[in-house]
Amino acid sequence: CHQLIRDGATLEESTEHVLQALRGWHASPIAAPPAPPARVEHPLLALLHAAPHSTEALVQASGLPLAEVLAALTELELEGRVCSEAGRWLARQA
Repeated sequence: CHQLIRDGATLEESTEHVLQALRGWHASPIAAPPAPPARVEHPLLALLHAAPHSTEALVQASGLPLAEVLAALTELELEGRVCSEAGRWLARQA
């Protein structure tokens, strides 16, 4: 624990703290903010716009590995494009 504190570890007590720390993680303080990327439709979004799916159903329907589906769902959730309710993933309307 002491070594982590010496290395700059911080206490994160809530989901908001974790998300706030992650938002600043990839940003470089020196670089100018990049232009917003063109919004590319993710293949999982097409499946989720058609109907809600469980994670396992998305793996089967997309043919992608579980790790890739989970990573994509996390990114899409942080972007506010999908949400999970009762174990099923739903696409949010833009």
